[in-house]
Amino acid sequence: MPLAIVFTLRPAMPASVAGNLSRAAHAAILRLIGAADPNLAARIHDEEGRKPLTVSNIWGLGNGAVAAVDPARDYHLRVTLLSDDLERIAADWTPEAIGALDLDGLPWRVTDRATTAAGHPWAGQASYEQLAESLLSRPAQLPATWTIQFASPTTFRQRGMAMPLPLPDLVFGSICEQWNASANFALPEEVRRYAAECLAISRYELRSVASPTSGGAIQIGAIGHCTYRAMNHDRYWRACVDTLASFAFYSGIGAGTTRGFGQARLLSANGKARNEPQKTDDGNAIRD
Repeated sequence: MPLAIVFTLRPAMPASVAGNLSRAAHAAILRLIGAADPNLAARIHDEEGRKPLTVSNIWGLGNGAVAAVDPARDYHLRVTLLSDDLERIAADWTPEAIGALDLDGLPWRVTDRATTAAGHPWAGQASYEQLAESLLSRPAQLPATWTIQFASPTTFRQRGMAMPLPLPDLVFGSICEQWNASANFALPEEVRRYAAECLAISRYELRSVASPTSGGAIQIGAIGHCTYRAMNHDRYWRACVDTLASFAFYSGIGAGTTRGFGQARLLSANGKARNEPQKTDDGNAIRD
């Protein structure tokens, strides 16, 4: 069952930190996994291809290269887990058990953990069967449009280059790859072709954001909203797209999802998030 956890953190002391701590957060989560299963942590680190988790940047750092953090203020870290092994390990990740996470040498005390939308709008859990309800139950009504919120910079790799535009085939092809790497039943890879040929972008509010990566390199990604409309109303393919759009909440979208990129979710038909939306005010973090 895909699981999205949002941890509430507080730094141990006032400090100046890098504005992007996503790699440090990823390393901290791998240490938690390694404490329970060193072999699994090593496989996640070393294997190529899709990873069974996503890790956000620390939410609340702002949009600068350096951020001043305050131990009296709450910050957040979102982790999604896409395998049963990781879900079992994460059952023990209580604030008391974790204590503090070391992020680039600064301890951050874990004060809370949310696993449902009641605890935090970006937390939740669903089975693959629940996510694929529109595909498995064949409802009378299926959506023909899907609006995705790209809440952190989203980018893709295409022909050896970075592509920061969320084109339909890149978006749904990326989600499908993660679904087939994680779920207990596969969706057809031809969904990418359907998205390329039969999904049109009908509305968007996007802007590009430059986000630092390792070694000081800059990665360009898109944040905002984009609406995709089915021009071919084949029910099966629309159900596949609907399933993948729902899964984006857990899978992330595009490249770099283990280091803060591609945090995304499906919005409802009225343009509002299915849970209360959070304000996105910079390229590196989702603020409360």
